[in-house]
Amino acid sequence: MSFLKRHYGKMIIILLIVIPIGGLTYYLMQPQAPTYVTDTVRLGDLVQRVEAVGAVTSDRDLTLTFPLAGVVAEILVKEGDRVIIGQELASLKADALRADVSSAAAQLSSAQANLRELEEGSRPEDIAIAEAQVENKKAALEAAKSALATAEDDLKNEQVKLDSLRQEAKTSLSGYYGTASSTIDRQLTVAETALKVYDGVFQDPAVESILNTTQPIDYTFVTGARRDAEAAIDAVRLNIPSVFTDYRQTLSFLEQARSAVGRTADTVSRSYGVISNMTLAGGFTLTVREAHKTTLATQSTNTQTALSTLDSALKDLRDASASYDTQIASAEATLAAAEGAKQASLSDILTYETSLRTQQAQLDLTKAGARKTQIDAARASVNSAYASLQHAKARLEDAILRAPVEGTITKVDFKAGEYTTGTVGAINMLGTSPYRIEMYTSEVDIPKVKLSQSGSIELDAFPGTKFALRVQEIDPAATDVGGVSKYRVVLGFIYPHEDLKIGMTGDAEIVTGERLSVLLAPVRSVLQNDDGEKIVRILDSGEVVEKPVKTGMESDTDVEVIDGLAEGETVVVLIKK
Repeated sequence: MSFLKRHYGKMIIILLIVIPIGGLTYYLMQPQAPTYVTDTVRLGDLVQRVEAVGAVTSDRDLTLTFPLAGVVAEILVKEGDRVIIGQELASLKADALRADVSSAAAQLSSAQANLRELEEGSRPEDIAIAEAQVENKKAALEAAKSALATAEDDLKNEQVKLDSLRQEAKTSLSGYYGTASSTIDRQLTVAETALKVYDGVFQDPAVESILNTTQPIDYTFVTGARRDAEAAIDAVRLNIPSVFTDYRQTLSFLEQARSAVGRTADTVSRSYGVISNMTLAGGFTLTVREAHKTTLATQSTNTQTALSTLDSALKDLRDASASYDTQIASAEATLAAAEGAKQASLSDILTYETSLRTQQAQLDLTKAGARKTQIDAARASVNSAYASLQHAKARLEDAILRAPVEGTITKVDFKAGEYTTGTVGAINMLGTSPYRIEMYTSEVDIPKVKLSQSGSIELDAFPGTKFALRVQEIDPAATDVGGVSKYRVVLGFIYPHEDLKIGMTGDAEIVTGERLSVLLAPVRSVLQNDDGEKIVRILDSGEVVEKPVKTGMESDTDVEVIDGLAEGETVVVLIKK
């Protein structure tokens, strides 16, 4: 209690300070209602202007140069001559440039002709020609199919003929088949007997001993020949059929048998020579040698007789089959030709079918005419060719130096035949043209500026006086002004003013558009939403509502409203939080 009494005054002071501060803090912490800056949609006139600093210039003292380098062909003026605007002063040699113009003109004519052809569509004559070509391909295809049918018939007939000939040969020569089979068997038996006799002679111990000692090479040779002969005989016996069915097969085995018997006859003949040349020694006496020679001579005679028998059989069969060989070979060649004709017809059919499809597609295209994309492409080609022609003409015009204004020639700085680079002065002249205003506009404003648009300038030297102007020149390329790309615009004075001086500056403007009695809204009230749509905000019962609008021309302060708002509506320009 004593504490409260002692500090009562201080507590009152603290409360008086804390309560207002707390109340103020509470008030400040409360959300504040936004404040809206609004304006009213109204009916009025809208003038669009492009503004920039302008400076007085003059074309009085001019230095003229060629835009390109070249050899001077002709100089048409001299110092002191009076010239008019556009007058030709000098020219460069321009044969190549004139050729470029001719070439570009020809390309333009070709492109225009192609466009006209596409736009006019196919002529009846073109369609008739395409239809005739289709019919021609159809006829060719039918002819190829007919040729295929003929070739297939010929192939069947020739096959029948060949089969008939082969059957006739088989029947006619069948008597030779059995005879040949028995002949082969008997003559192979003779050869086998000869080889057995050979074995009996050369397996004699006395013969074998002497040969191994004195004639090992001869012994090895005849032994190898004997093995080859036996192998040939075994091959024939292994492969020969039990019954021959074809004369060519019969001839083949007769020839194989003759080869085997021939090897045997050769072996026996060589062995006879070996025995005859052996040295008599030990058990190999003269009597033994002569006995072996007689034995081998007998087998040699037998194998030669077997060879003669086989040769006779071969000759008889060949003579009998010679006529059939010729006929069958001829029939086989005819059959192969028929097969070739069939394959050629099949190839022709494939070719003509493909050609017919292509020709039919071409006919359909001819009847259908050109597509829009083709016409658009042809029109683009015409435009490109026209641009190329204009470029070529411009290059040719660059080879001519003309007076830009009326005036007097003060200096000619080159001669005919000299080469000029176009970077130094060629002709100087003093113009009589009036003063002009030169201004530089931004790349945002330059699309609005057109030739002959009106404007004005208030020069610093003549405050309060506006000089009427008109746009005369617009540079197509930008100029660097203080590190910023700008476009030079030249305006001429509508009335002459002799009291001006070159270099005077002032605020210039060009009227680039005007709308009378249109709906106007503040330009700051028009926004763009996330979809790129232009909108304005209006107050509806205290709530901000967005409305889409369509706008037209705009100035620095106002914008023309074409659709979306009505006169008298209130739009939000700014929302202050």
